[in-house]
Amino acid sequence: MDGSLVLNLLALTVSGGAFLTSALAARRQLKLANDSNVLPVIIDVFKETRTPEFSRSMEYIRDQLRDSHPAEEGYRNLPEEIKEHIRRVGLFYDDIGKLVAHNVVDEQLVLGAYGRAILGAWDKLAPFVYAERERHRNLTMSYFEDLAWRAKNTTMQDVHRTVGLRRLPPR
Repeated sequence: MDGSLVLNLLALTVSGGAFLTSALAARRQLKLANDSNVLPVIIDVFKETRTPEFSRSMEYIRDQLRDSHPAEEGYRNLPEEIKEHIRRVGLFYDDIGKLVAHNVVDEQLVLGAYGRAILGAWDKLAPFVYAERERHRNLTMSYFEDLAWRAKNTTMQDVHRTVGLRRLPPR
């Protein structure tokens, strides 16, 4: 092997390493840019679920809705206050479902934070949503339904295990 071949191979190796380093740096920059765009959305989501109105709506749906109103007619003809609870929760999770389905927000972040609540709300609202779809021939809250399916098939515990959350019980 002559010296020029060795030098060319060495130059090729260094070039390949530089290219790989540049590609990895560009990928990291792209992820950081995307994360910085999504951060305000995530902060707004977290804020919304902590409002008293959202909490009252979740409690109403969980504890009273199905005992107080039949689902067969859907929800459009219910009293305004009841529709407000359903829309506040259902459309919120439908919007989050859109962000997850279109890979704008990380699915594991949403399921790790809200998985059980998503599934509980869907279980209570599904009969109303399906009746609404039947009556009006639409696909209302289909992203919410997809999000609930994801929450059923990837539990919060699965997500917590995957990201490596640790526990520190009281002594």
